[in-house]
Amino acid sequence: MPGHHARPIAIGAQRTDILAAPDGPARVFQCYRAIECSDLLEPDLLASLLDRCRRGSFVADHVDRLGSREVEAPQRVGAALNIVLSRPSFLRWVEAVTGCDALNRVEGRLVQTRANGLDALDWHNDTHDDAAGARRLGITVNLSDAAYEGGGFELRTTATHEVLTRYRHDRTGTALIFDIAGDLEHRVLPLASGGPRRVFTGWFVQAAPRSSS
Repeated sequence: MPGHHARPIAIGAQRTDILAAPDGPARVFQCYRAIECSDLLEPDLLASLLDRCRRGSFVADHVDRLGSREVEAPQRVGAALNIVLSRPSFLRWVEAVTGCDALNRVEGRLVQTRANGLDALDWHNDTHDDAAGARRLGITVNLSDAAYEGGGFELRTTATHEVLTRYRHDRTGTALIFDIAGDLEHRVLPLASGGPRRVFTGWFVQAAPRSSS
């Protein structure tokens, strides 16, 4: 399981503080193709988001050939996190840790899975390029306030099926950042009990190159 015990970043409603140099997290990322950011969200922001999660509404979302889950609708928590996670200081730190350059923004949404025997996502690859940019990294932020069993995340190489990272969100406000590339795929296992498992899930998007005129 990737980890970096020192809290590296503190993201609040109004500001982002860089607390750790990228060198240590970068070594972890090179090994596991993923890095944990402990307590990424400041307590006041986290409390506000958890309250919105409790009062939010969710709709079923079936992902063709992969599985099922529920997504927040409308995306209030997701929209707020898209803004605070797209601050330049955080993007530049993530670039230094991962070696990805020209990260432009974070795009994501709040999703939840339940212990119903159905909710899970099978192995897949989030690579996606279009005129708006390319997905280069994934991020999940734990916003669960109910205990659960199961629901682990796994990242493996596509060619050999070697599992590089096994991770389970145990602490609210903590994030996992992981690589998105053609040689990788990941999945989310079903919950065995408890829950729901509620996370913000999204992508660091690389700005599309400007076309020459």
